[in-house]
Amino acid sequence: MKKTLIALAAVAASSAALAQSSVTLFGILDVNVRNVKQGGVSQSSLGQDGTASSRIGFRGVEDLGGGMSASFWLEGALGPDNGTAGGPAEGALTFQRRSTVSLSGGFGEIRLGRDYTPTFWNHTVYDPFGTNGVGSSINTFTPVGSGASTTVRADNTIAYFTPNMGGFQGQFQYAFKEVQDDNAPNEYAGLRLVYASGPLSVALATASEGAAVTNVNSFKRTNLGASYDFGFIKPMIQYTIGKFETNGGVDNEVKHLLVGLTAPVGPGLIKASYVRSSYDNVAGDANQFAVGYEYGLSKRTALYANYARISNKTGAAFSVSTENGAAGAPVTAGDSSRGFEVGIRHSF
Repeated sequence: MKKTLIALAAVAASSAALAQSSVTLFGILDVNVRNVKQGGVSQSSLGQDGTASSRIGFRGVEDLGGGMSASFWLEGALGPDNGTAGGPAEGALTFQRRSTVSLSGGFGEIRLGRDYTPTFWNHTVYDPFGTNGVGSSINTFTPVGSGASTTVRADNTIAYFTPNMGGFQGQFQYAFKEVQDDNAPNEYAGLRLVYASGPLSVALATASEGAAVTNVNSFKRTNLGASYDFGFIKPMIQYTIGKFETNGGVDNEVKHLLVGLTAPVGPGLIKASYVRSSYDNVAGDANQFAVGYEYGLSKRTALYANYARISNKTGAAFSVSTENGAAGAPVTAGDSSRGFEVGIRHSF
């Protein structure tokens, strides 16, 4: 009888623990028909990620009691146009989009693993296209020859997120280079300060990012973004300065400006942006104009159409499409690149 009671108590305790934990499967499939014209060639293809990056992931949280919780997030890229496990940017590595474990409480959150960098958040949050598709604002942004690999994400990171304090929040992140080399392109140290309350959102981020070039300073990036939701229209702006000193003591610099907006129209959303990237001592200047419309069929499913055109100046050869096989011939320096896509996005 005693053993039976002990067993029942163990089962009850186990059930209580399970009740305090949850695991969610989630994902997005975004596929489109795309046409890109550049280099004198018009190329049509079945593309992807016009409004969101295709992905599949697992996330879970456990209530530890006392206001604390532990959680994990595993997210991998999908290539729905050809059924591969990885998208055009991530390759076939399983959880390259995000792989983190966290501890959260009244103190905020401590997060370990591979994740977005603080400086990338401003690029994507204050972009009407969310840095996706032919209208992505980072089509014309580069780390000016530094070889830094942390433009979007960083490996081996430890991050701290402060609690929300009246709309103010901070994010601090450091990525270990994990090699005995002064030139590690995966090293990263940055922070992001945010104020978001009601319709106003403002964020400043800055970072030092490892360079893959011998005996030089890191790539320094600072960006500021802001948006204000008036209800009928949501204008936004972001400005980025990136600088990298070469072996010859010359500063390679990029100044990246976006002015954009979103505007709800019935069940749909109009998007528009203008991007200007100016370079000193590397590549050349480029302007991009993009416009799109997203029509919601439901909370999970939407149809969309996007158009973008890049006007490259002398020395620049940026493209509206980074997807293999979808960009046609290479862009001739100083030539233009334009793309149009019509697609469907479904989340689950």
